[in-house]
Amino acid sequence: MKAQIGTLSKRTAKAGAWTAGARLAGKAVDFVALIVLARFLGPSDFGLVAMAMTLIFIVEAIMELPLAAAMLRVPAPGPDVYSTAFTLGLLRGLIIAGFFVLCAWPLSYFYGEPRLVPLVMSLALAPAMRGCVSPMMVEYNRQMDFRRQAGLDVASKFIAITAAIVMAIVTRSYWSIAVGTVLVPLVSLVGSYVLAPMRPRLTLKEWPIFADILTWNLMSQILSALNWQVDRLVLPRFIPPAAFGRYAMANDLSALPFQVLSAPLATPLNVAFVTAHQNGGLDKTYLKACVGIFLLMAPVLCFGGIMAEPLVRTFLGAQWAEAAPVLTGLALASIGSIPALPMAPLAVSLNRSRQITLRNLIECAVRVPLTIVAVLAAGVLGAVIAKSVATLAVLVSTMMAVRSMIGISLRTQFVALAGPAAALLISGTPLAYVATLIHADGDIVMNLLRLAAAGILYVLTYVVAVYVISLRFGDVTGIGTLLNTIAARAVVRLKA
Repeated sequence: MKAQIGTLSKRTAKAGAWTAGARLAGKAVDFVALIVLARFLGPSDFGLVAMAMTLIFIVEAIMELPLAAAMLRVPAPGPDVYSTAFTLGLLRGLIIAGFFVLCAWPLSYFYGEPRLVPLVMSLALAPAMRGCVSPMMVEYNRQMDFRRQAGLDVASKFIAITAAIVMAIVTRSYWSIAVGTVLVPLVSLVGSYVLAPMRPRLTLKEWPIFADILTWNLMSQILSALNWQVDRLVLPRFIPPAAFGRYAMANDLSALPFQVLSAPLATPLNVAFVTAHQNGGLDKTYLKACVGIFLLMAPVLCFGGIMAEPLVRTFLGAQWAEAAPVLTGLALASIGSIPALPMAPLAVSLNRSRQITLRNLIECAVRVPLTIVAVLAAGVLGAVIAKSVATLAVLVSTMMAVRSMIGISLRTQFVALAGPAAALLISGTPLAYVATLIHADGDIVMNLLRLAAAGILYVLTYVVAVYVISLRFGDVTGIGTLLNTIAARAVVRLKA
């Protein structure tokens, strides 16, 4: 049994490494593009595009179809299964495109911004194309082979961002952001059929395979979309585009670790949980995944939150300085939501998607009214406070759902996370002091050297703290054993 769990953990880690590595490479390209675009475009340009993208994000999230997750539950899917998945994806794209043709004018009137009409219609092409990729790509996922998907993701990002940067340099127009946004799914769509060819056929013959997961998913996604975007829906009504652009920039930066790791890990975790459920040891596999993800993501968010001001001034420029305190609040608040990430793949693997809906309902009941009241009372600060409170509700409701599904007590879950949280506090305290000593100026090279030195000190402190705590309170993820092995090999090489 232990051998099976160990083999599964290695396969999951390898698959996660490919997907997370590709997402990291793609986000690195995004980050470079963000720096370049921020130098040629202003906060008002980003704010305008963020206004257009907010409703698109919401509708796309609501219409998100976990077709791959449904197909993974079928041991040997036939052509009708793939054709049904394609048909559902195509219908999704057509509905989204038609919806935004109708909504472009009312949206521009609501925000008092006529430029939104053509912008919304153009940007709506992105989610419409995302749903039409080749369903046959799921066969690589079934084998935990994510190399092709990883390559496709990076290539599509690189091509799109290159076009966006060139257009920004030449035109200095917000349309450069729109061009990059639309090109990413276009390249992915074409590439998917090159890597996983299939002849699409319109049919809904195998609808029962998708019915349950899509029904609960629709309700869950409606709630999730409201939770995710309610602040961006409300804020532009009460603050100018430039201020909203800074908030949107800070929000996007704080979300980068989630985009890099959480989305790519969803499919490998789904496969891992399905296998662990069949072979036994699901509770151990879940705890290991939960703590492992926290160990990876929490220090990144902590560093970004504490070092927000020098990071913003160095990479984005002085015109974005007002986004730094917002980034601090959003990044630190997001740490509490990390343990909730593996819960969705767990629920899907157990065919308990209703648990995701229930969790999102609890978050929605807390976050939406609180955000509206807080934004009306305190603007951007209110939005940050509302997110912090909602994060706590998500954490508690997630742990209760996990207890319901696989019997892990709340105490066990909290204890498993106590060590990593303590390591984060130990390493974050000296970093907070170091942040007061760093004053970003016009010398970008010196700023980068200061940030690099602070980052190295922080990582070393964090690794040592994690290692010591793992020895004292238990090595849930095996990181203590891994560090011992690395140290032993280093000693052997030095003696040789």
